Amino acid sequence: MDIILYSLLILGVTSFIAAVLLYFVSQFFKVEEDPRIDLVQAVLPGANCGGCGFAGCRNFAEACVKAGKIEGLSCPVGGEPTMDEVAKILAPSDQSDAAPSEAGEAGEKKGFDPAVAAKIKALATPKAAFPNVIAMAQKS
Repeated sequence: MDIILYSLLILGVTSFIAAVLLYFVSQFFKVEEDPRIDLVQAVLPGANCGGCGFAGCRNFAEACVKAGKIEGLSCPVGGEPTMDEVAKILAPSDQSDAAPSEAGEAGEKKGFDPAVAAKIKALATPKAAFPNVIAMAQKS
């Protein structure tokens, strides 16, 4: 009976040490990503067709955010309404009345419009990625 208890104790201690070690390793190798990539991907159709010249919608969203503008980039499935939404996400916000300290405390990136982000997060379902659903949400 003692051998079973010792085995369980050793197994429990070993698993706890491994869990703590894995936690610290995961924190060390953590990769920070621009949150605008998820927002741009949410407004894309999600067809992953490659018609834009990228491997999928995620890669296209990364290219849009990295470029900071949509000139030369096009989503043939979503068309012009989708690219207009992408441009709104990437466009600098015109919040001249907000204090600079408030923008810094919120942790938002410069040129990121929080109103557009909130609307897109509310629409971030697979069906909502299509332009007609986005246009309906903007009317409300």
